[in-house]
Amino acid sequence: MSNDSGSEGLGPIPASDREMGLKTYIPVWWSSLIVVQAFAVAFFAVYPQGQLNLAQAALACLIGAALVTGFFILNGFPGYEEGIPYAVQTRSAFGARGAIIPNLVRIIPAIAWFGVGNWIGAQAILTITDTLFGFGNIWVYFFLFLFLNLALAWGGVTSIEWFDSIAAGVIIILLAYTVYIVLTTEGIPQDVLTYGGSWGMQFVTVIAASVGVIITGALNASDLSRHLEQSDGAGNHIFGASIGILPPLLFMLLVGITFGVSTGNPNPIAAIMAVAPTPILGTMMLVFIIGAQISTNLTLNILPPTHVFQDTLGVSWKQGVLITGVLSVVTFPWVLFSSQWFFTFINFYSAFLGPALGILIADYWIVQDRFSDVDALYDKSEDSRFWYVSGVSPSAILALLIGAGASMPVLNLSWIVGLPVGVVTYVAFRRIDLDGYITGTPTVTEPAD
Repeated sequence: MSNDSGSEGLGPIPASDREMGLKTYIPVWWSSLIVVQAFAVAFFAVYPQGQLNLAQAALACLIGAALVTGFFILNGFPGYEEGIPYAVQTRSAFGARGAIIPNLVRIIPAIAWFGVGNWIGAQAILTITDTLFGFGNIWVYFFLFLFLNLALAWGGVTSIEWFDSIAAGVIIILLAYTVYIVLTTEGIPQDVLTYGGSWGMQFVTVIAASVGVIITGALNASDLSRHLEQSDGAGNHIFGASIGILPPLLFMLLVGITFGVSTGNPNPIAAIMAVAPTPILGTMMLVFIIGAQISTNLTLNILPPTHVFQDTLGVSWKQGVLITGVLSVVTFPWVLFSSQWFFTFINFYSAFLGPALGILIADYWIVQDRFSDVDALYDKSEDSRFWYVSGVSPSAILALLIGAGASMPVLNLSWIVGLPVGVVTYVAFRRIDLDGYITGTPTVTEPAD
C-alpha cells in the first residue's frame, strides 16, 4: 500500500514539504468548482426548465453555495493541520477496516461524475464540430475526452496543479464573456420574474441539490488542503477555501440560471450554442465547457477514487487512475445526464454522503477534539486505538445507516435530513460507548497523549 508522504502517497505531508501557496491553491479550487453539473442544477431548477422563478432560484443557489463552503472548511482541517488524505481521515470515525465503507460511498458518485463530465465534454465537442463542419461522433469524442483526462492525471497531483492553475483564468474569462453574450442577446424574459414558483419543497430541493452536486468534494476536502502551506494558524485554510470555493460555485450556479431563463432548449450544452449570435462565438463558449470538465475531473473525480484504490487495493497511482477511468464508463453517464435522472441521482447519493460528512465533522471536532496522534491512524493492526470491533466502528456504521434511512422517505431533502441525524446519532453512540459495550471493553474516544 502506498503510504509514503509524497504527493501521490497516503502518508501525512509535513508542513515543511508543502509547496502549494494561496496563489496556486485558490486558482486550483476555482477551476475545480467551475462545475458544469452545478450549471445544470440551476438550469433545470429555474422556469421554464424548472419550477422556481428567478429570485427563488438565485436565493436557493446562494444558500446552497454558502452551506457547502462551510462544509469544505470544517472537513478540510484534518488535511490542512495534519497532512492526511480523506482515505486515512475516515479511519478515526469508522475504524481501521471500516473506513472502506465511507471511502466507497465517496468514490461511487465521483466515478459517476467522471463519466458524466466526459459525456458533457463529448457533447460540447460534438456541438462544435457539427455546427462548424457538419459531422461528428459523440462516442469517438467520449473516449478521446476520457483518454485526455487520464493522460493529464497520469503525472499525479503535480500535473493536476499546473493544469488547473492555468485553466482557472481562461475558464473565468470565457464564462464572464458567455454571460455577457447571453444577457445582451437574449435578456431576462419577463415571465420568469412574474412566475409564481415555489417557496416550499421545490425551493428546498434546489438548495439540497446545490450542495449535493458538490458535497462529494466537501467529503474529501483534505485531499487538497493537505497540500496547502500552513500560515497564520488556520487563516490560510479558511481564507483559501472561502475565496476558492464560494465565488466560483455561486458564479456557476448563476450562469446556469442565466441560460435556463434565456432559452427554451432543454439541453444545457445545446443551449449554449443556441444563444450564441454566431457559430464562432458559440464555439468559444463551448470551449469553457471542455476546460471546466477537465479541471473538475482532475481534482474532484479522479483524485479521490485513485487514493481510495491505493489504500484498499494497494495499487500505484497510475493503476488507480486507470481503474477509475474504466469504471466511469460503466456508470452509463449518458443516462445520468438528463433532466429525468439528474436530481434523483444527486439526492440518492447525497442521502449517504450527508451522514458520512456529518460523522467525519463530528468525529474531528467533537469526539476526538482534533487529532493529536496521527501515527495511530496508520496503524491497521488489532492493537490500533481505531480498531474498535474487528476493525470497524459500529457507532459510525449505525449512524451512517440511520442517517441515510431517515433521508430515504424524503429523498428530495437528502443530506438536509441525513447530515444532522448522522451527527446526533454518532455523537450519542460515542457518548454511551456503544463500541465498548459490544466488545465488553471500554474504547478510547478521547485524543491520545
